[in-house]
Amino acid sequence: MSSVLFGLVPGRIAEKDAFLSAPACPAGTRPGGSCRAAVEATVREKVEVHEKRTPDYDLVVAERGSGTVRRLRMDGHTPVYEAVRAGDAVMLTSWRGGIRNVRFGDAVQDTRLSPVDDWRLPLGVGLAVPPLGLLVLWSAWALPRHRGAGRRTWPWWPAGIWVAGAVLSLVGVLAGLSGDDVPRALLIQAAGAVPAAGVGGLFVWGLRRRMRRAADVRDVVPVRPVRRQCVRASVRGEVPYSVSGFGYLVVGDGPPAATPDPAGRVALRPFPPSLVVSGVRSFLPDDPEGWPGAYKYDGIVIECRDGDEPESEPVAVATGRRDAPLVLGALTAAPATA
Repeated sequence: MSSVLFGLVPGRIAEKDAFLSAPACPAGTRPGGSCRAAVEATVREKVEVHEKRTPDYDLVVAERGSGTVRRLRMDGHTPVYEAVRAGDAVMLTSWRGGIRNVRFGDAVQDTRLSPVDDWRLPLGVGLAVPPLGLLVLWSAWALPRHRGAGRRTWPWWPAGIWVAGAVLSLVGVLAGLSGDDVPRALLIQAAGAVPAAGVGGLFVWGLRRRMRRAADVRDVVPVRPVRRQCVRASVRGEVPYSVSGFGYLVVGDGPPAATPDPAGRVALRPFPPSLVVSGVRSFLPDDPEGWPGAYKYDGIVIECRDGDEPESEPVAVATGRRDAPLVLGALTAAPATA
C-alpha cells in the first residue's frame, strides 16, 4: 500500500511545480492553457455544506464579462472565504481549465483544485503504514509464542512497542502534512523515532505501576451483606450457574445467585452450599478478555472450588474492586445461610 501511495507523490509534486512555475497568460488569452490566467469575478454568495462532521465552504462567484457562475469549494474557511461578502470583487487564478485559488486584496486562498498540497496526504499516509504493518506482522509472530510458553504474565513490551509504533505512524502523517518537501518529511519521521520509543517506554512503566497496585488485594476483606443487593459480577467454570450473559450477582438474600437481570428478579441461578472460597487475586492474562473492560484492570477475582475435594471443579468470580468485599462476604457466608 505504501508503494502505491509513494508512487503518487512524484506526479503530484511535478504538477505542483508546474503550477507554481507557470507563466502568466498574455493579455487576451482565454483561460484553459498551461499558463496562469487571472480572471476577475464578483462574489454572489457563501455556502456552508454540512454533509459530514466538518463542513465544507463553497464560494459562488460570477466571472466579469462572460457572466459565468462558478461554485468553488475552498480549502478551509480562511483567509478569503471568511473575509469576503456578497458583491466583493475577487481575482481567480485559472490553470489548465480549473480555478486553483482566489485572491481578495492581499489574501490568497487555495481551492480544493489547487495542486500545491496534493502530494502531502499520500506521503503522510504512506509514511504511517509501514510502522503499523510491521507491528501487525511482529505481533502475529510474537504473541502466540508468548501465550504458548504458558506465561501467566502480561505482555508488557508488546504493548509498549504498539504504542511506540502508533506514535511513529502519527508522526509520519504529521510529517507528510507539514513538511516542506519529501526529504524534510522523512527527516521529521526519522527524528520522531526516539520520542516514540520514549512514549512507549513511559506507557509500559505507567501500566506496570498500575497493575502492581491492582495486584495488591490486601484491602479486599469480606463484608457480610445486610440487605438484598444486585452487583456486577461474572462466573467462570464448568458449573450450572456459569452462564454466558449472566453479568450480575444477587447477594444478601440467601445464597448468592447469578442473573442477567440488573434488578436481580428473574433467571436466578443460586450458588450451591458446596462452593468454598480458596483465594483472592487480581486479573491475569489468561482470564476472559471481557473482564478487564467490564471491571477495569484493578478488578478482583475470587477463586473458589465447588466441593472440598482437591479435584473439585474450580470456579472464578470476577467483580469490581469496590464490590469485591461484599461479594467475598456473601460467598463466605453462603454455606451458613443456605
